[in-house]
Amino acid sequence: MKLVKNIILISAVLTTLVSCDMDKYPYDSIPVDNAIQSVSDCEKLRAGMYRDLRIISQSTNSLASDFQADEFIPAEYFGNQFGSLYRWEATPSEGAFGTVWGNSYTTIAQCNLLIDGIQKLIDGENLDTDEIATVKNIQGEAYMVRAYAYATLADRYCANYDASTAANTYGVPLVTKYSPSADNSTYPGRSTLEETYQRIKEDIQNAHTNLSAPGTQSSEYLTTDALDAFEARVALLTKDYDTAISKAEALINSNRYPLINNVAAFQTMWLNDVTTEVICQLYSSKLQLAPAMGSYFLDEISHKPSFLPSADVINSYSENDIRLQTYFAIDNVVFSGNVVHPMVVFNKYPGNPDMYEGSNNYVNKPKIFRIAEQYLIAAEARFQKGGTDNESKAYNWIYTLISARDQSAIRNEVRGTALQNLIRQERERELLGEGFRLTDLKRYGEGFTRQNPQDASLSYQLGLGINVSAENPRWIWAIPQSEIEANPQIKEQQNPGY
Repeated sequence: MKLVKNIILISAVLTTLVSCDMDKYPYDSIPVDNAIQSVSDCEKLRAGMYRDLRIISQSTNSLASDFQADEFIPAEYFGNQFGSLYRWEATPSEGAFGTVWGNSYTTIAQCNLLIDGIQKLIDGENLDTDEIATVKNIQGEAYMVRAYAYATLADRYCANYDASTAANTYGVPLVTKYSPSADNSTYPGRSTLEETYQRIKEDIQNAHTNLSAPGTQSSEYLTTDALDAFEARVALLTKDYDTAISKAEALINSNRYPLINNVAAFQTMWLNDVTTEVICQLYSSKLQLAPAMGSYFLDEISHKPSFLPSADVINSYSENDIRLQTYFAIDNVVFSGNVVHPMVVFNKYPGNPDMYEGSNNYVNKPKIFRIAEQYLIAAEARFQKGGTDNESKAYNWIYTLISARDQSAIRNEVRGTALQNLIRQERERELLGEGFRLTDLKRYGEGFTRQNPQDASLSYQLGLGINVSAENPRWIWAIPQSEIEANPQIKEQQNPGY
């Protein structure tokens, strides 16, 4: 969108593909039409696209939204990173807003270049059958990643989807062609929310047409199963409960991703990134590290983690729940005056030993689609459909997940509000720290009171116990101030309350 983003991306593309000197070309006339000339070019751009997907699927997007929500409390020595979000005081100049927006549109630009370049390569009729299959699969991945990036933007910067109002509600600017320009009069304004989700769903369908890689456990690349998991997620957000049920239950019933029901295997999943129940787990290595998700929660050197899990969320797990024994650990945390207190720390991202030598960098492979989420989607969608049969099926799905995590759990079928609460509670327990919480609270439309800390006297005092109403405008993130200033078409399209 902004010129600087396009310059950065073009520079990376040209350096990777054709080693052009950036200085030889005006910014608006770099020969990107020739950027993709071979299958090898597609594969190089694909690597960049997956790098971008690692960033937008975790990192600031997940962390900032979780710290804005209710489950994590800063320690008293808190350095104020994400502080304005935590206090619900963020302005359009908030760094996280610009980071997530910019990363998402950089990813979209990368996808646009791949989608159009691959089509031109195919239309040139110089590829054999195997090469066509290879590049079409990459094109399918690009359609899915573009949809993922737009879904991220819609989730953070737009209101909840409501079919009755979506045509009159702001979406995000839509860009489907790679055409960087210094002329800001050509930049798009915001689409409607209806148009934004139409774009997402059209990209999903185009991905279905082209993506051919079959689903396998812990695939480091996108597969047809990952696409179905993503479609189920989008369907739940748009209240398309039939599609959510169809996609989620098909993945569950395939039995390709059995739930883990013992603590050793569950801990191995989160520590060593080895598991049966992950649908897509993006590549990471010492040379190509994924974002360090655990660095805000763990500190093996100074023992001063920035954020601690709330007492309420810790206490929500039963004592036999394998998640309690995996997601949390005890550490002697050092507070002011070098006073040490044993505290419960969040251990879901403990750092895979294969990702570092010496000091832990708290990097694990991003698990962007897990079968557990599909159980939660199926349960919620069935409940929202309503009726005795659907509620019974909803309970069956949620109990299957609960009993896998706690084999001592006793079946006690509930209906109505009790079932809805159980589904929401289980969603919180299972997906803790994965970037879903703010989306869920926003979707429930009920507001919240921040959960209780483990020790209020050892906690950052501002924002403790804050009560956020469902009408608070900061559920929706501001369009970044830098983007408002750069794009005249959205100058008057800022979100309310900013």
